Amino acid sequence: MEELWQLVHVLAAVIAFGVLFAQPMIARSGNGDLSDGFAKVGLYLQAPALVVVLVSGIAMMYTIGLDFADPWVSIAFTVWILMAVVLVLLVRAQRSGSRAVQPLTGAMHLLLVVALWSMIWQPGYTGVVPS
Repeated sequence: MEELWQLVHVLAAVIAFGVLFAQPMIARSGNGDLSDGFAKVGLYLQAPALVVVLVSGIAMMYTIGLDFADPWVSIAFTVWILMAVVLVLLVRAQRSGSRAVQPLTGAMHLLLVVALWSMIWQPGYTGVVPS
């Protein structure tokens, strides 16, 4: 079951963040204003995928038997909360055509790197699964 949750977790992360890497190139090459379209993608695709990332991550933790007190898990949850806030601000900026879209997109990229660092290297994890 753990492998299924990992697959769901990774696929949801790709959906949630993949568009953020293509968005600047599409926006520069597009004819006309695409900000409303990007806002809809953020609201109807990225936001639900971010929720699936959270749910599948929690399910994976329970499947493995990890504790929420592990430092790397706390870091990942804190980063997820920040991602959710930044995504809301990003969608609002896209809808209004604000110049804040680029810095908010950069913030999401940075948060993704921190989340990946936390989940790959698992700082503070002793390797002992509570029983």
